[in-house]
Amino acid sequence: MSELNTEDEGSAELEAITRMQDKLAAAIEGVRTESRDMALKAVEDFATKLEGERSRKPPIPETKEESPNPGGSRNQAGALFEIERVHVLGDARDPLYRRMENGRTLEERNDFRAARNPQMDDLTRQWVRAVVQRNVTERIRLYDELNGRYVESLGYSRAALLEGTPDADSGLGAGSGGELLPLPLANQLILERDAASMMRALINVFPMTSQTQRIPVLPTASADTRAENAAFTDNTPNPDSALLAATDLGVRYSAGRNFLEDTGFNMANQLTVVAGNAIGAAEDTQIVTSTGAGSDITEGIDGASITTVAEETSGELVYVDVAALYYALPKQYRRNAMFFGNDAMMQTIMSVIDSNGRPIFVDQFNAPRPLGDGDPAAEGRMFGKPVYEHPGGSGFDDILWFGDPMWYAWGERSGIRVDVERDGTTGLTEWTIDERVDGRVIPTSAVGTNNAWRKMNIA
Repeated sequence: MSELNTEDEGSAELEAITRMQDKLAAAIEGVRTESRDMALKAVEDFATKLEGERSRKPPIPETKEESPNPGGSRNQAGALFEIERVHVLGDARDPLYRRMENGRTLEERNDFRAARNPQMDDLTRQWVRAVVQRNVTERIRLYDELNGRYVESLGYSRAALLEGTPDADSGLGAGSGGELLPLPLANQLILERDAASMMRALINVFPMTSQTQRIPVLPTASADTRAENAAFTDNTPNPDSALLAATDLGVRYSAGRNFLEDTGFNMANQLTVVAGNAIGAAEDTQIVTSTGAGSDITEGIDGASITTVAEETSGELVYVDVAALYYALPKQYRRNAMFFGNDAMMQTIMSVIDSNGRPIFVDQFNAPRPLGDGDPAAEGRMFGKPVYEHPGGSGFDDILWFGDPMWYAWGERSGIRVDVERDGTTGLTEWTIDERVDGRVIPTSAVGTNNAWRKMNIA
């Protein structure tokens, strides 16, 4: 009898444990299901919100099949349907934004839509007015709201450490990123600047950690053979470096009170598109033409000591001249080398013909095309190397460079800065948008030796 009681008690305990396990499993499954459903709903809600903010297209009207309306159209199956009239209420400025999206990549277009739309431009107008009126509290609030809306539209969370917290004196960020404009304006200005600058995408760009910075110069060495008990040639390096010193490069303009108060679209364009294009164009001019005089950057390509290759016939560019320029550049620098000339030099190269009067450096079997990088349909290569048209003026009509642009250093000291002054008499507000930069050709062995570049002057 006692044995039966023991078995019954053991069976009851086992059943209790089994029931407890079942309840625990059901509870866990319920938590998983609820968590999964909540996560899916959150993702779906965010995707719907994001798509609604980014899309500016009017809704597509629904169609009704088998409509009794005899004036309807027929679908592919032959059934009648009627297209309802849909009245879309949108902002009249939307076509302006859509036009500005032309030529942008998908990533740039998404960034543009988050930064530039009627609501964001209106906030920009309010921020500008707060800056002009020295209203620090409102300035900080709008700065924070612009940044918050921008990063939320992109699906990110804010990183205050990088972006900086506005201080009570200026209302501008002082974070490690050196960003002084609100993020949406600063990013759009940088995109416009980079798009306008041809050279920036080709050269070696790096941050400067102080007002001056030294670039180490790579020493050279030569290897040889040696006889028994003899020594190799001593290649003790000479430590050397090239100096960069940051200088201001920017644009200044004045805006009337009405301009600042009435049109957020134009104000945002002035702070991004207009300023960015002007700064990008000025960067290219400095990189190509600077000789270090006055307030110019330390050294442009023209100001560097670059070996000149002699031409075959004085005052004339022929095929053998371009071949001589190509092979004058040491082999180790030819892999990434490119040709650079201004608009007049591009015309000169296109005019080089063979003994039958046919152009040599452009495709003679298809429709005529220009030479250079300015047009996607242009002939962009010569001797298999890219050809770039630089902004140099008439003083560079006879000069053709061939070299590796990665042997040009471009230093950036800080982000984009904005200064504002108000003229109490005229009511004009003066804006200065600038950056601190410097550049020079990187010496290849010692300061003054620039073997990564060669040039030809056909004057």
